[in-house]
Amino acid sequence: MSEAVDWERTVFMLLAPDALARHLGGPIMDRVVAQGFQPVAWRVLWHRPTNLDAFHERNITQVWKAYLYRLVDQLFDFGPTVALLVRDVRPDPRHPSHTRLRLAKGASDPAEASPGTIRADLGSINVMLALMHSSDTPADSQRESAVFTDGGFDGGSGGDYGGGGSAGYSGGDPADLRTLLDLLSRSAPAERRGYPQVLAGLRARVLALAWPELSDSARRSAADLLAGDPGDLAATGAGEKAAGLLAVGHPLAPVLAAEFTPDRPGPDPARVQDLLAVHGARLDPWERLVLATSRRFPPRR
Repeated sequence: MSEAVDWERTVFMLLAPDALARHLGGPIMDRVVAQGFQPVAWRVLWHRPTNLDAFHERNITQVWKAYLYRLVDQLFDFGPTVALLVRDVRPDPRHPSHTRLRLAKGASDPAEASPGTIRADLGSINVMLALMHSSDTPADSQRESAVFTDGGFDGGSGGDYGGGGSAGYSGGDPADLRTLLDLLSRSAPAERRGYPQVLAGLRARVLALAWPELSDSARRSAADLLAGDPGDLAATGAGEKAAGLLAVGHPLAPVLAAEFTPDRPGPDPARVQDLLAVHGARLDPWERLVLATSRRFPPRR
């Protein structure tokens, strides 16, 4: 059925590449539907939207430095995104639809996301890897949807929520969206690593690369670092201890010592990649994304 979009009750949202990589698209939609929102139109985006800078215009011009918003490019290059409209089928006169969904998703900063919210319960990694986006106001929904729909849901598709149209959107039975999300989940193994697992994995890899050069006492100290919980290698300060086992001036020492957080950013992941490549190792795309974004936005530990 063709109808104009009621932007007061219809919210634009994204299931971000990090959510899909972690196979959290379905669980997020379960939570959104439980809040009384019904998906009415959706589209998988396999490439970076050409107008993506317009989507982040406010942050780019008022908050972020130029090098920060390029992290957005890295995120959207990582994997597909699902853009969708959800309609509020249980409107609450006390709280506008956009406010209700914003409260349900929780703060983008993991330190501020309250228990019971989507981002807290499903474990967002940092402000950039925050699982989902939903527009703050009806005007934002209309504007932001245009970035991802080649003119907007009520522009590029002739006023239709679904049915294809020039914007290539689907709509109708929400079961179709669930099947689509299931297909996306089955297309690759679920990514289970958060920031601690990525950091611990990198530190373990660097120690393994440097192992032939370590003294016997340094090897015993490294074994002690590994004797506890697997997460201990990601603890604050563990990298600095590990770096102290390497010879003075070792090129991999800064990689070990880095926390990859705003206060201890360490080398850029591109530089880390070059240093690892000398030894025949590398960062995988997920590691690069987590480390690059966590250097700018404090991660969940």
